[in-house]
Amino acid sequence: MHPSLDHSKQGILLESGTNEVEFIEFFLCGESYGVNVSKVQRVVALKSCPITAVAGAPHGVMGVIYVLGKPVLLVNLHDALNIPASAADSERQLVMVTRFNKRTTAFLIDGISKIHRTSWSDFEPMSGTLACDGGGYTTGSIRIGERIILILDLERLLLDFQPADQTPAAPPVPTEASQRSRANVKIVYAEDSKMIRKFTLDTLHGAGFANITVFENGLAAHEHLVQLRKNAADTGHTLRDEVDLIITDIEMPKMDGLTLCRNIKSSGGEHIPAVVVYSSLINDEMARKCATVGADAQLSKPHGEEIIAIADRLCGLTASGS
Repeated sequence: MHPSLDHSKQGILLESGTNEVEFIEFFLCGESYGVNVSKVQRVVALKSCPITAVAGAPHGVMGVIYVLGKPVLLVNLHDALNIPASAADSERQLVMVTRFNKRTTAFLIDGISKIHRTSWSDFEPMSGTLACDGGGYTTGSIRIGERIILILDLERLLLDFQPADQTPAAPPVPTEASQRSRANVKIVYAEDSKMIRKFTLDTLHGAGFANITVFENGLAAHEHLVQLRKNAADTGHTLRDEVDLIITDIEMPKMDGLTLCRNIKSSGGEHIPAVVVYSSLINDEMARKCATVGADAQLSKPHGEEIIAIADRLCGLTASGS
């Protein structure tokens, strides 16, 4: 693959809600890793990127490079993931420039294999033990031929490099009345990242949303919702009687959030819950994809105060939750 190849247009031709995904396979010391191509803007040669050192930078941050005239943080994935870099050839190393969570960040890698198009159903979530390896920076894996490719949780990784002044603001302390109103809201939440899951649950619980059923992938959430719909139909009710709000990530093993949203919205008639797509991939193009599958709202994570406001609006509560 040419080191200066621009990937900024990759992935936009994928049809929304089909459970398809494209990801880039890259290498660190001979081991294969993957990242959603929707996050990658371009890949350039390291030797073409002058690096400016940053005083007091966290472990793993090499400094700043300039991409299209703008400063971008460069993270050495060897250091960030505690992978020995003795075999790396700096003359052949690449810089992968990414854009997600409305931030541009660059990562040093050893090389790239190719872009794969596959289904989220082919991905396997990490076990609890393996997910803790490398600081919890791996969310799952996929087998391509004889190779096992580990999928990196770049959102979790970047939380370690996030300046204190950019830490997401906590939502306002809820009033007693708003807590009572929110306690009656029934939420289904699907998110594979342990760190983001904890942050969002802490935010929702802190605002008074107490009835939350959590799933680590979209397929498990979908199966739960299908069963709820069947149970409700047996008693003359609808899914909307059982669930007020669905909050879902996009990138998840087994079933992505857009497919989850499309499946629920296309099979429930008028009595369906509201769906919020809460993802690091939200941009203008992804917002259009969310709309095509029937999402009621979309939000780039993590934004605690905004997710509360959206939940209040979609569940028929006032802005204050009273």
